[in-house]
Amino acid sequence: MMLANIKAKIKTSKLLTDSLWSLGGNVVGKGLALLAGILVARFLGKDIYGEYGIIRNTILTIGVFSTFGLGYTATKYIAGYKKEKPEYIQLFIRYATQITLVFSGIMALLLFTFAPYVADQLFEADHLTTPLRFLAILIIFNAITTTQIGILAGFGSFNVLAKINGLIGIITFLLSVLLTYYWYFEGALLALLIAQVVNCVLNFFAVRKNVPSNINHLKSDIKLRKDIIQFSTPIALREALYSTSTWVLSIMIVKFSNYGQLGMYTAAIQWNAIILFIPGVLKSVILSHLSSELNDSKSFQKTLHQTVLINFISTLIPVIVVILLSDILEQFYGFTFLGLGDLISLAVIITIFSSTAGVYIQSFISLGKNWIMFFLSLLRDIGIVVFAFGFIKYEIFHSAKAIIVANIVMNILFFVIVFILFNHFKQKYLNEKTSLYN
Repeated sequence: MMLANIKAKIKTSKLLTDSLWSLGGNVVGKGLALLAGILVARFLGKDIYGEYGIIRNTILTIGVFSTFGLGYTATKYIAGYKKEKPEYIQLFIRYATQITLVFSGIMALLLFTFAPYVADQLFEADHLTTPLRFLAILIIFNAITTTQIGILAGFGSFNVLAKINGLIGIITFLLSVLLTYYWYFEGALLALLIAQVVNCVLNFFAVRKNVPSNINHLKSDIKLRKDIIQFSTPIALREALYSTSTWVLSIMIVKFSNYGQLGMYTAAIQWNAIILFIPGVLKSVILSHLSSELNDSKSFQKTLHQTVLINFISTLIPVIVVILLSDILEQFYGFTFLGLGDLISLAVIITIFSSTAGVYIQSFISLGKNWIMFFLSLLRDIGIVVFAFGFIKYEIFHSAKAIIVANIVMNILFFVIVFILFNHFKQKYLNEKTSLYN
């Protein structure tokens, strides 16, 4: 009877159904990505894995900015259009794709051109010039994929996204293990590119299938293009800020220490990312539902409270498990990663605060209050860099540990400020009941 009641409740709750679909697909995808990451680290060793990490982080940093925040923007707009203005959907997708291609193309070209400078002056490893140029194209595919995921989330196609994510997880694992084993460093980079291209192709067909075909689509709307850019700008700046600060911290490790320390940091933060996979997956679900409930204060509040609780519990439990198993996890990476267990235990603490704060970030975005989030994120990321620099300069902690501790301090402060600010202004925001496209 209990199981039957739970099953019935899940079926009648769109939020729970979408969340479970998202989680199901990403359990496979992220789980296999984690296992692949461990094997790649073991094959490469901490020094080469550090080089692999800084190239991957550089591509992802540039890639985040090149999407111009259109992942979240697409979810927000499509979720609203599918109910009220379906004739705008195809036009929005075209504009969003064009903007993504322009920005990502420019970023890819800049990286290809200045790769020698980045490798020699910033990385202090001129042999990384060719890998950087080779992966420049990955920026474009990563940006397009991000926008496509936002569009599919706006449609509520979380079952489709789950299947694609699961399949990409399998492909990523197989390619990463096989290509790294046979072609070492170059093989690991090639696996990243191939998996991203396949992901982009699968998303393309899924998006095309969801576009309504029985209506008269608009051909052009200059105001819509302008609205998209205005809405996306603070989101793009916030994401670029976070990625840039993360990249700067990686450079800081290389400058003050070595690639071995960067390899340790990359391996520790990887567990941070794995724990955040549930909150990360739910971001699009949360934004999609909150965006469609702006005119229903009660539903909005209910969804907000439910997702805060889900994020907190889904983060706290794995944090406790990882901390308890940290010494065992260290052994999987090989003898070159001695001391990694302590870094992992420290790093995962960050996730408790960042995952819960993430729900309020999606709430602000659904309300169109993107600039507030940008300025708060600016303070947080500057604080992380400043604290980390101070810890390293005055030799309070070694470079990898200094960055992790700085992250903990600033993420706790960020969560407290976001929580207080949202609760202070939420009634005002809900009473406005404005729409982006009015």
